[in-house]
Amino acid sequence: MLKYDHFIFDFDGTLSDSYASFVKAAMTVAEKYGVPADKAQVYYLLKKYSTVRLFDTLQFGEQRDAAYAEFGKLSKELLAEEAEMISGTVELLGFIKDNGGKSYVYSHSGEVVLCNVKRWGIENYFADFMLGDKIYPRKPAPDALLALAQRNAMDISRSVMIGDRDIDVLAGKNAGMAGILIDAESFYPDLKVDFKVNSLHNIIDALTLK
Repeated sequence: MLKYDHFIFDFDGTLSDSYASFVKAAMTVAEKYGVPADKAQVYYLLKKYSTVRLFDTLQFGEQRDAAYAEFGKLSKELLAEEAEMISGTVELLGFIKDNGGKSYVYSHSGEVVLCNVKRWGIENYFADFMLGDKIYPRKPAPDALLALAQRNAMDISRSVMIGDRDIDVLAGKNAGMAGILIDAESFYPDLKVDFKVNSLHNIIDALTLK
């Protein structure tokens, strides 16, 4: 029996192996603008923080906003062409569906999420999507999650937010939900969360009542 009824997934880095595309896009833009960039630092800033932190850190100067816009366009193109599902995605989504649960996606990445979900043939696993809606503040604010919950008549106490960054599980916590953090590289050793796992393969144990 599942511990929860509603499972809200972050997308990039959680279900989609997106960071290679993000790093590639950032390095391409940095090279175009003649800005020094180290691939390991770029990955770290993207993975632990955000694209905003990355572009605030690199020395783009007055060209920062133009470079950031180019990065956004290029990264979406690369994601639509190159990103693949993270190992364990189909098995986990299938397990949830087979046991009566419902899965959702909450991501700021917009239409490329739907593009890839369809490309991978997993759209039927999801009940609804909340995708980069500018009406709501970004994670870790709970507003978008609460709107998604209201739209789908979710019982918050039976809902869990699953993601690979602190802002994902904090958004869930701020909405009154449980949280599962996927943190194989231990970026957040001190973050208090209901469950912490190394991969999607380890989540099933956190979802089931013993």
